[in-house]
Amino acid sequence: MKRTWMIAGSAAVAATASLTLARGAAWAQATGAAPAGAAGAPAGPLAFIVQFAPFLLVFAIMYFLMIRPQQQKQQEMSKLQSGLKKGDRVLTQAGIFGTVVGVDGDKAVLRVDENVKLEFQRSTIIGVVGDKA
Repeated sequence: MKRTWMIAGSAAVAATASLTLARGAAWAQATGAAPAGAAGAPAGPLAFIVQFAPFLLVFAIMYFLMIRPQQQKQQEMSKLQSGLKKGDRVLTQAGIFGTVVGVDGDKAVLRVDENVKLEFQRSTIIGVVGDKA
């Protein structure tokens, strides 16, 4: 009659698995056989490249799909903000449309209505729009 002892569920399974792996490794060392995972695996620098190729591929994809377009957009926005001139109709981050009356350093003065001028930081201007808003 065979008796089965229950030792804390999954802990018994883990203990049995680790014991089996330890016995297998000891047998492989005693017989001079190669470990199971090493059969046919590339050695040296090639192994390093093969292991990290997926990570490099994922980084390259992220660079071309996320980082590079964001850098181009930032460069375009910087060019737009530095090229502001008097008379341009612009849109601010707050959603205010106005006409540039003056530009001084980091500041731009916008006319939003007759006799209403607002001073904005140049970096808050997000676009130049046509004549009609």
